[in-house]
Amino acid sequence: MEQIISFLEKHAEPEYAAFSASLLNDTITVRGVRLPLLRKFARQLVKEGVWLRLWEEDTDRSFEMILLKGLTLAGAKLPEEERWEYIARYVPLITNWALCDSVCTSLRFVRREPESAWQRLQPYWLSDREFAQRFAVVMLLDHFLTSDYIERVLEVLTSLQPAGYYAAVAVAWALSVAFVDFPERVYALLQSRCLSEEVQRLTLRKIIESRRVSDSWKECIRALRS
Repeated sequence: MEQIISFLEKHAEPEYAAFSASLLNDTITVRGVRLPLLRKFARQLVKEGVWLRLWEEDTDRSFEMILLKGLTLAGAKLPEEERWEYIARYVPLITNWALCDSVCTSLRFVRREPESAWQRLQPYWLSDREFAQRFAVVMLLDHFLTSDYIERVLEVLTSLQPAGYYAAVAVAWALSVAFVDFPERVYALLQSRCLSEEVQRLTLRKIIESRRVSDSWKECIRALRS
């Protein structure tokens, strides 16, 4: 652990820590180590075979220490069952959007066996915990917005009852990204107004703000605001 603590202290930036903390809406301690450095260090810990030390010591619950736990799970050589066991230990540690989203995008291993991953993600979107829901939704956003899974993803997103603001934002974010490649499907869903008022409003706003959506589609989306 001394190696890990030393790295975090060496690369801590107090001003960046204050800025990052202001974005998280969380009481967690933030050292201010930049994400690219954490990703690189996580790969180093995996390569050296010492990443498990992160899980052996639980006294340091800073933002960076928790994030390192999640980031190392992307590259660690583990059987699928064991990797998901560590993920199950990581998800309850998520208390803000960054601890969720930065890890989800790294967990590309789910693309190797998507059906198995889909089944393992189901308890998270069925959870009544805000950040468990967000974890599931962002995983779907990052790895399952494909022609093979889009209908199932949309079914999950429309049936999920967000347990908090950050879960609702995740659903809206996922729908706005899905709109880029599947505009007719998502537009029909928005027309039906089957989403909660909050998620509907957030989704419309995100689509309108997207640079990847045409002006003609944006006009159609604006009409749904009334």
